[in-house]
Amino acid sequence: MSARRRLAWTAALDQARTMRTQRSPIREERLRGKSGCTVGLSCWRGQSGRRYVVAVLTLKQAEGRDAPGAVFLAIRHGELGLARIVGAGHRGTMAEALAFARADRATELHLYRLAETDDERDAIVEDLIGDDAL
Repeated sequence: MSARRRLAWTAALDQARTMRTQRSPIREERLRGKSGCTVGLSCWRGQSGRRYVVAVLTLKQAEGRDAPGAVFLAIRHGELGLARIVGAGHRGTMAEALAFARADRATELHLYRLAETDDERDAIVEDLIGDDAL
């Protein structure tokens, strides 16, 4: 009986390792931080392997704000709680980004604000959406 349990456990570990290697290269990686932080932060890893630290806002929190020069990511969480980018861009206003996010049934807006030029922002959007059709 002990040998059977070990075999089942080994098989489960092998399956978990296989699933981990097959996951999408574009994914959210939660940041650990102190509770009580005024701004929610998260991190997205692009196809290139580069990490992008983003501010996390609910759509309600984003109303009435502006973020010139930010890359906007419209996020929807699936049944298992995994975040998925359903829209991305950097041109336009926060109000326009919110309208698109709502149309895509997003629940959050993630903002990346460290890019300095439109070319950098274009490259970030491409890195984060890859070949996925949004």
